[in-house]
Amino acid sequence: MDEGQLFKQFKSGNKQVYKSVFDQYFMALKGFAKRFIEDDDACDDIVQDAFVGLYNKRSEIKDIKAIKGYLYSGVRNGCLNYLRNNKIKGSHHENIQELSSSWYSENYIIEEVYAELYQAIKGLTRAQREVVVMSMNGLSNPEIAEELDVSVNTIKTLKKRAYSELRSKLKGIHWVLLLLLS
Repeated sequence: MDEGQLFKQFKSGNKQVYKSVFDQYFMALKGFAKRFIEDDDACDDIVQDAFVGLYNKRSEIKDIKAIKGYLYSGVRNGCLNYLRNNKIKGSHHENIQELSSSWYSENYIIEEVYAELYQAIKGLTRAQREVVVMSMNGLSNPEIAEELDVSVNTIKTLKKRAYSELRSKLKGIHWVLLLLLS
C-alpha cells in the first residue's frame, strides 16, 4: 500500500493503520518522555494521551509526515504539563526550561531532519550514496571521479539521479534542508 492510501485510511479511522503508527512510534516517544520524567507509568500515560489526541484530531492532520511531529509535540506538551502540575518545578526546573525553549525545538527539528536525510541517503544505491556523501564532504565532481576511478559524466549522472530520488523521498522537509545546508 502506498503512502497516500495509507494516509487516507488513517484519516478515515482505520484501526489497523492506527495500530501500525502506534507500534512504529510508541517506544521512541516513551524514550523521549523518559529524558524529562523518570516515572515510567507517567511516561506511558503521556505517550498514550498523545496517541489519543492524534486519533481525535486525525481529520486535521495534513499529511503522513505531520503525524510524527504531532506526536512529539503532544508528548513534549504532556511532559511540560506533568512537570508543572506535579509541583516538582524545583527539582525539574532544567527539564522545564529545556522543553520550553525554542533552542530545544530547533535542535529537535534539526535532529529529525538529519534522521530523515540519513534514511533517505541510506536508501540510495551504493554508487549514488558514495557520490552524495563525497559531495557533501566538499569534493568536486572531478575529485569524486578521480577517487572512484570513473568519468566526470558518470558522477554527474549518479548525482542527478540521487538528488532526484532524494527530492522525491524528502518532499515536505526540503525547506528545512535548505536552511541547514546554507
